[in-house]
Amino acid sequence: MIRRLSCYKTVVRPIPILTSQFVRRNSKLIVDNDEIAAEVTTPYILPDRSYKYKEGKVYNEFLCERVEYISDFELMSCTMRHLGTGTKLWYIDRNDTNNVFSINFRTPPFDSTGLPHILEHLALCGSKKFPVRDPFFKMLNRSVATNMNALTAVDFTVYPFSSRNEVDFRNIQQIYLDAVFSPNLYYLDFLQEGWRFEHSDINDPRSEIMLKGIVYNEMKGIFSENTRIFKRSMIKNLLPSYAYSYVAGGDPLEIPKATYGNLIKFHRKYYHPSNARIFCYGSFDLAKTLELLDKDYLSKYNVIDNSYSRSPSEPRWSQPRYAHTIGRLDNMGASADKQNQIAIGLLMCDTTDVQECFELKVLTEILIRGPNSPFYKSLIEPNFSGGYNKNTGFFSLCRDSYFILGLHDLSVENFSRFNDLYSQTILKVVESGFTPQHIESVLNKIELSLKHQSPEFGNSILFSSMTLWNHDGNVVDNLRVSDMIGRLRTRLKDDENYLQKKVEKYFIKNNHKLTLTMAPDEMYENNFKQAEDNIIKATLNTFDSAKLGVIYQNGLKLKEWQIAPYNPNDLPCVSIGDVKNPLSYPKVDIKTIEGVPTYLCGVSTNGITYIKCFFNISGLSQDDVMFVPLFCKVLNKFDTSNRNFRELDELILTKTAGINFKLFFVENVRDAKSYRIGIMMTTHTLDKNVPDMFELCQELLLNFKLEDMGRLKMFVENYISTVSKNISVKGHLHAMLGSAALVTSASKLKSLLTGIDHISFMKAYIEENSTENILNRFQNIGTRAFSKSNLQVAINASEAQHPAAVQCLERFLNSLPASEQVITDQAVDFLNPVSSTHHYHMSIPLSYCAKSFFAVPYLHEDHPILRVLAKFISSKYLLPVVREQNGAYGAAPTLDLNE
Repeated sequence: MIRRLSCYKTVVRPIPILTSQFVRRNSKLIVDNDEIAAEVTTPYILPDRSYKYKEGKVYNEFLCERVEYISDFELMSCTMRHLGTGTKLWYIDRNDTNNVFSINFRTPPFDSTGLPHILEHLALCGSKKFPVRDPFFKMLNRSVATNMNALTAVDFTVYPFSSRNEVDFRNIQQIYLDAVFSPNLYYLDFLQEGWRFEHSDINDPRSEIMLKGIVYNEMKGIFSENTRIFKRSMIKNLLPSYAYSYVAGGDPLEIPKATYGNLIKFHRKYYHPSNARIFCYGSFDLAKTLELLDKDYLSKYNVIDNSYSRSPSEPRWSQPRYAHTIGRLDNMGASADKQNQIAIGLLMCDTTDVQECFELKVLTEILIRGPNSPFYKSLIEPNFSGGYNKNTGFFSLCRDSYFILGLHDLSVENFSRFNDLYSQTILKVVESGFTPQHIESVLNKIELSLKHQSPEFGNSILFSSMTLWNHDGNVVDNLRVSDMIGRLRTRLKDDENYLQKKVEKYFIKNNHKLTLTMAPDEMYENNFKQAEDNIIKATLNTFDSAKLGVIYQNGLKLKEWQIAPYNPNDLPCVSIGDVKNPLSYPKVDIKTIEGVPTYLCGVSTNGITYIKCFFNISGLSQDDVMFVPLFCKVLNKFDTSNRNFRELDELILTKTAGINFKLFFVENVRDAKSYRIGIMMTTHTLDKNVPDMFELCQELLLNFKLEDMGRLKMFVENYISTVSKNISVKGHLHAMLGSAALVTSASKLKSLLTGIDHISFMKAYIEENSTENILNRFQNIGTRAFSKSNLQVAINASEAQHPAAVQCLERFLNSLPASEQVITDQAVDFLNPVSSTHHYHMSIPLSYCAKSFFAVPYLHEDHPILRVLAKFISSKYLLPVVREQNGAYGAAPTLDLNE
């Protein structure tokens, strides 16, 4: 999925289309009422028959086809269809102020030139009603949106946004709709956003000619990371027959084959309303959206047959296949002889089979998740690799779902071992099955996730439903998670071998199986650069002087185009009056319980109690602090005095959503002259399980036993392997951490604990020290950290739940030891400005740059001004200069690295 931009966050399967044709004649719709009646007579149970939208009724030329209440999420779902074009619309009515809107189109690629992706960019570069270059970015300082985005997936393109302000919501809605249905699609924007030949010095026609373009550069970045190279090869070889064999975002070496003419044709073909799906979520009036859609856009079109955009199922194989691919040698990774990957991919069921997909998701979780899973025992615990390949899991991102199981950082000699252990494990599972406790722990985690709903809930529904909806699956049934769990429980009760039969079907009798291996090539980058140079030379050799002159002239024209002024009044903007009513925040009651500062927040949490415990470890020596990130990763994966790690893992997931630990920095918000470093423990559970949750926390904190040296060695090696992966994906963060580390002691420590410096430190330490030394560090960290003298607690629950939660908290606190904390804060020191630059050499074709300076603390009067200024700097200078004029994928300032 190609993400165009992740904008600013807040505190952060449908009915088949009728076969009848609807046409517009003399501004009147001709509809076959018998067919409509047949479609809507299927009985649905509605809790309130007086709901404002009724099945079979027409609203602003939209036929309401299905209305359903989803009790799991307390929402009303309405599926509609525009009579004139067949455009599908899904409305979720829910009492949520963070409203979401999106429009998406099926856009299966027919090559790897990236046309769907380039079009995604160009659509947001100005339209008929909003003739401003790149209104998408220029709205950043004219909007209070909680999210604005555009994404190109494997076979569809989606334009989503969300906002809590209705004026803002309507503004962006108009821009997005005009962008997709009436985009300008100028040639110069194609050169900028897609690809172009350009002189290194645009003013000198004798200077070197280079390949440039935002999508081109973005995709070079995407395929600079081995995890993505491996996954692309897996999908291409597992689904070779249709669209999925191509790269929708664009293969960097194929993008220069994309033409402007083909892009125009692609838009005309795929961006038709009959090929569109529209999503609305939240509490704003749908009628205004329906009126806008029909009056301004859909009424201007007639229905067409959209079957051309459907992705068919992959023909099943008669025998397994094998493939091999090459990756980049990672200078931050394991030794070269171990930078290999292997995985088995299995094509599973049709994505539109909602219940089957759900059950396969549960089954694969049971197979791979945690210490009680069969594959964890057979593949991870023997410790001959760096752990699971990051692509491991069940996926329903294409027409056919698939499952991938793989390992990274292993020697070629262990490929056969992996294959043997895979086969042995599957046969053992079919013979022995699973323990009821392990199954229950996975189901409990899913059930608890139903109750846990984030501020981005609307976006979550959209993103989890897009693929299913794209293939005409039932998105509403997909929301009935309780029903799916209930059906699965019944089947498990009726047939004790139910899951084993699925394993036999999908893992043993399934011939659509691909074994993919990958090895590093130290010449990978050189080979890519040579291929890029060959493209430039081969193309330019066919150019005469006139065509070469066009390259020069286009460079000058694009420069003028980029710096040309625009009329800001062409874009809508929220005013101060539109945002005069700020969001209300729940009251926080601050108490001291057993000597511990406790923050009680009374808010509706859907029957869940949330707890956060911050243990201040500022008194630890830096030598010990360096191992806190690893300590946090492994603490909940070992035995305790009363339970072994397998029992503990099952119990934790049966009673809670998991108990997690994380390194945490806290800046002094008043003067920024000091900071605290701590361990944050977080968990949540159903209100009825709060006593069990606290008992399990107590068990972990007071009775941990980090004594299994073999297990510790496995986790240490896997930890280093994991943190050294995907560096390029977080390149901006690492660059910011590195630059800030040159400014203050606090930022330097943060980089040492979370940045590239931490990876370098851990690798060097392991090479020079034994695992026993790390164990000693862990013992010291745990003994000194988990004291109520170092503790602050926050509880979020309904006010009615507070007394019971506090009672459990008191017992928990009484069990913790008290100790003297000599140091509670660390002073912030400013570093010598002489060492003002630092460079990390990485074996990737990308550069990430950052510059840092000390600003003001959070409570300073200038802090909100600087936050607003950062938004203006981004939209007014950095994006036009760095992104548009110089081709970088993005640039943005931030006041804090945690934002």
